[in-house]
Amino acid sequence: MSDIFEEVDESIRQDRLEIWWKRYQFFVYGAVALVIAAVAVSEFVIMPRAEAARAARALELETALSELHNGSYAAAETAFAELADGGSKLAPLAANYLAQVRFEGGGDADGAAEALAAIGAVEGSPFDRLALLKKAYFKADGQSMTELEATLGSLVDDEGPLGALARELVAAKAFATGDTARARTEFNRLRFDAAAPAGVKRRAELALAAIPVAEEAEPVADAAGKEPETETEAPAPAPAPAESEETGQ
Repeated sequence: MSDIFEEVDESIRQDRLEIWWKRYQFFVYGAVALVIAAVAVSEFVIMPRAEAARAARALELETALSELHNGSYAAAETAFAELADGGSKLAPLAANYLAQVRFEGGGDADGAAEALAAIGAVEGSPFDRLALLKKAYFKADGQSMTELEATLGSLVDDEGPLGALARELVAAKAFATGDTARARTEFNRLRFDAAAPAGVKRRAELALAAIPVAEEAEPVADAAGKEPETETEAPAPAPAPAESEETGQ
């Protein structure tokens, strides 16, 4: 008897499957067709276009670099600006070259810093951190120490070569502003910084040889501008005149 019930259940399942298939088979065919069409469009339309766009951007970058090497700064600036504003993966690299063109071609430090401002982010890619360091170099002369440290942000704490270069910039700024004590401290740390490139260590040694050691502070004058008085021995009193002998007159 159990076999009969199993056969009946199997027959019912087959009937239900057949009914379901007759009802939804066109939807299944349509979904399969859409998947095939999407793969075909991606394979034969989207991917070739994306590849062509990447090749075109690479060619634009190569052309801009040729203009830069030939000294055609105006043409190079236009090309690099278009690539930097394009939002592609080449944009950070193009922005770095754009800053170079503006600074070398016309001495425009502010324009160079502006080109790097959009991509300067410490938490970004190496190109982003390099852009931040370059921006700090371009703006260092017109900034105070506080402003320079704010521009560099956490880059001075970076344990890589870029962090060492940032700390070298801080040391140079300290010396330029007359803070020789901090300048010597920063340069001395760079001498023993394992992450600092050899050039940074060599420049730190040269700087330490050139920067004088801070002298001890002189005694401070009082509020009236007088030098502090030193204790001196009082002159000995003059001897009293001896009494004349009585003459008896």
